[in-house]
Amino acid sequence: MVFSKEEYNLVEDILLNGNHFNRQQRAFIELFESKIIIASPGAGKTTSLAAKIILLLRYLYENGSRDGVCIITHTNVAVNEINTALQKAGIKSVSHPHFIGTIHEFFNRFCVTPYFKKEYGHNALVFGGPENNDKQFYKRYIGIKKSWIKQEKFRGFHKSIVNKIYNNPIFYNEKSEKIDMINRDNWAKFEKYKQDMIEAKLSRKMRGFLQYDDTFLFSKLFLNDLKFKSVIRNRFKYVFIDEFQDTTVEGIILLKEIFNDPKNVIQMVGDPYQTIMYEQPMPTLQENQLYRMNLSNRFGNAVALPLNQIMPEANIQVKEGKESFKPIILVYQEEQSIYPAYKNILDEYERENSIFKECDKADKVLIRNKGWASRVKEGVTYSKKKTNKRISKNVQLKNLIIDFICGEIIDEQMQPQDLKEWVINHPKIHEMNNILLNILKCNLNDDRKKQIRDIINCLLTEKNQETINVNNSLFRECESILHSNEYIEENTSKDINDIFTIHSVKGETLRSALIVNFDKGPLVDILLHQYGILDEINYKYTDRNLLYVALSRVTCLFVFAIHEDELTDEARERLSIHWIVRGIN
Repeated sequence: MVFSKEEYNLVEDILLNGNHFNRQQRAFIELFESKIIIASPGAGKTTSLAAKIILLLRYLYENGSRDGVCIITHTNVAVNEINTALQKAGIKSVSHPHFIGTIHEFFNRFCVTPYFKKEYGHNALVFGGPENNDKQFYKRYIGIKKSWIKQEKFRGFHKSIVNKIYNNPIFYNEKSEKIDMINRDNWAKFEKYKQDMIEAKLSRKMRGFLQYDDTFLFSKLFLNDLKFKSVIRNRFKYVFIDEFQDTTVEGIILLKEIFNDPKNVIQMVGDPYQTIMYEQPMPTLQENQLYRMNLSNRFGNAVALPLNQIMPEANIQVKEGKESFKPIILVYQEEQSIYPAYKNILDEYERENSIFKECDKADKVLIRNKGWASRVKEGVTYSKKKTNKRISKNVQLKNLIIDFICGEIIDEQMQPQDLKEWVINHPKIHEMNNILLNILKCNLNDDRKKQIRDIINCLLTEKNQETINVNNSLFRECESILHSNEYIEENTSKDINDIFTIHSVKGETLRSALIVNFDKGPLVDILLHQYGILDEINYKYTDRNLLYVALSRVTCLFVFAIHEDELTDEARERLSIHWIVRGIN
């Protein structure tokens, strides 16, 4: 598919402020065959993908095509970025037959919800409910299934089997074509009670109370019917998966099962060398399936050279004329001297170079472990600022109590959606609203706990369920809601707003970064190994990726603090090819 000069002018005006896509970006925008697109840091992946989607949607609309476009992103932030770009291009929303959202949103909408509607006659789904609600359900279920377990002498066993039901995941066994369960702790009596535990867990999930991983289990069950798989495949001809290296492996497998078809175009876009979640496997790559966008606009050759030394597979190229500064190995003796020395370097570069001074990106200290923050700046604790929920506390409390009641009731004759409506519309719930208002005005004292308890027990008694007392963990959760966000923390991050974990800045662009490596962390050894200073060493591939991510954030300058005992004369000499090695005066 080739787009005209006028069409490129449109997206370049919107996305690049009049600048132009380079040859690699244009080739990607016009590429419509199934490929894995390896996009280096600063290669313009997100912008190019947005342009591709704008032009594709316009093409489909102008030609009256009903081919669907499916855009799967890793986060809702990416969804918003693409939607904003589309709106600027005059595409108000991504509507039928198209889709944009996270991988969980995709499978929940097109697989899990229709599966529950088809199999269980409802689509009232609750994801990530309180652990205690699940365990209380399992306790009652097993108690009904095996009444002997309620005897006092089996009390410990009763509690133990409830925990095992909760902790042992279920999965679809391809060989037996049935739901199975993993014996995580090698329990000797597992096989004897396995079927009861599976039934207890499924009974809870059939009512719509799911954990986030259940998305892929029930999607798998839904897609076992080939006609449903065919419906989804036929709807979406074009499928784009952004940040594929961070996408859940189970989800990627299911997407491939659906869309690996000659009639479909499926493109996975991202950077496998930025796979930094410790349990996430490194994506398998075959060169004939790849298209590489390795021309970076973010930094110059001074950053690209050490970056390619650390990750030769990336083979990053840079735009001619793009200027960066030779990175610095900052040699220290005392940990507390690192941060002031870094600040002095920033002041020095601002005085001496206008490009550095005029860059509007942030300067950040990057740490591998949160506990290192206080060692970089004495007396501080790592804190990640959180946004306050916009849902009122009154609504949070009411929703918590309603979900709790629904979770306590086992009613085989009532569908979960009908049960929730029954609870919401019950006269006692309307009576509870006034009590909640009094709680917000005053506090949750013993009398008000008893009032809430009595209302809950009234509904539970109507459904022949066990009642609760004021010691139930529900009331601790209520108190947690009442106390959350009650005070704005003073000086939340003023002292440490430039200290972040490497994981937290992935995807950002910085002016400069300082990385520290304490407690024999692997990053220094990886650096020395990649420069041939250390012989073969054992480290996780995610740690090398972590160093790659940290170094590739910057446009101008990278500083790596290394203790003097870790640098031999040979190391200083070899590193000086790409780095400035300087001590702290």
